[in-house]
Parts: sequence; C-alpha cells; structure tokens
Amino acid sequence: GEPFVAPPSIVPLVRLSQRYADQSGGLFNPAMGRLMALWGFHTDSPECQPPPSQRSITRLVTANPRISDIRIQGLEMQGTNPDLQLDFGAIGKGYAVDLAMGILRDLGVRDALVQVGGSLRSIGDRSGQPWRVPIRRAGGSGVLALLQARGDESVATAAAYDRNFIYGGVTYHNILDPRTGWPAQDTLAVTVAHRDATTADAAATALFIAGPEQWHRVAQAMGIRFVLLIDSRG
Repeated sequence: GEPFVAPPSIVPLVRLSQRYADQSGGLFNPAMGRLMALWGFHTDSPECQPPPSQRSITRLVTANPRISDIRIQGLEMQGTNPDLQLDFGAIGKGYAVDLAMGILRDLGVRDALVQVGGSLRSIGDRSGQPWRVPIRRAGGSGVLALLQARGDESVATAAAYDRNFIYGGVTYHNILDPRTGWPAQDTLAVTVAHRDATTADAAATALFIAGPEQWHRVAQAMGIRFVLLIDSRG
C-alpha cells in the first residue's frame, strides 16, 4: 500500500505485463504470485502433494489481484491490493531472450539463436540455412514438427508438461487460470511465433488459458498471427 522506489529492471516488466493483461482480458496475470505459491510452484521442483483446498483458492481468486493494481509514477511504484504478489514466470524468459539478443546485436553479431526454456529468438540464419526450431509433442517427448526461422523471429511454447506434479493419478501443471485458481483444463500446449520473444511468451500463456473456444479472439487482441494449439484431446 505504500509507494516505494522499484528496481529499474522491474519497471519495464510491469509496464509490459499491464499491456498484455489488458489485451488478453486478464488471462495473462503475473499478479497472482500468492496463488502460484499456494500451489507450490515457487519451488525448484514441485513435488507430489495434495492440491490446495478450494477454500484457500477461492479466497485468492475473490481477492482478484491484477497487474493493473500497480501504479507507477516517476520512479515510484505502489500496489493497491494486499494480495498482489508478482510472478514473472510467464514473461521473464522471453524478456531475457530479447535483452540477450539486443546485446548480441550491439556487439555486431548478425546470426544467432538464443533460447531460455520454452522461449527463443533467432536472427539471420545458420550457415546459410534457416534455423530449425523443434516443437515438442504435447506429452513432452518426441518432436511434433520443425519450424524454419530466418531473419528475426521468436517462438515461445507454454505446455502442461513443462512444470507440474502428480497427486492421486492427476497431473497438476503451473499454468493457472486466474478466473478459477486451478490449472487450465482444455489445453495441453500452445506455441506462438512472433517478432519478439516477450510478446510470444506472454501470449502463449494467455492462449493456453483461453483454450480451444477462445484462443482465436485473444490472439487477435494481442496482435498474434501464428499459433499452434493442442487441446486436451491431443
């Protein structure tokens, strides 16, 4: 509730997150860090455990922390929701990729590929041939397809296989629907191709949550043209 001077590296992430949250109708929501922690997804390796109680999930969903609850004025930042906690897991890797690529370009590098987790960006080509970007199958093993990237292109994937735990024979992944507080149910994986990795990263998460019925509308709102969505039926 009190204004403070935020680290300079955080401010652009907050501003970008506010834009993506608005474009996605709130499906992209990096303000629900408390909900991510409740599910145990702030640990390095989520372990088999009971999912949180419906009561505890409902309390945080009802509190409705949103990235728009943060106000920025000059160097100062202020949060207006006591249940707001930032979690940039759905945007941080893409943002890091874009920063790294910017540094390489400043050094005069013309051909490169930078990848962090499921986010990557390529410039130029690979010894005269397009970069070959594999898209994993929805289960996480094996390759479903290969994308050819040439010039300046980014690819980001959000998938249920990436970070999860199993309890009682049910897999619980970390792509939480802010409307329910539970893992999004109707999607297994989303891959987005875009001109920058930050936008692709955020959009992949938003479209995963939007699911088979709503992904096209959300993609249009976020300016995304190239999407592969694999639903829960494969």
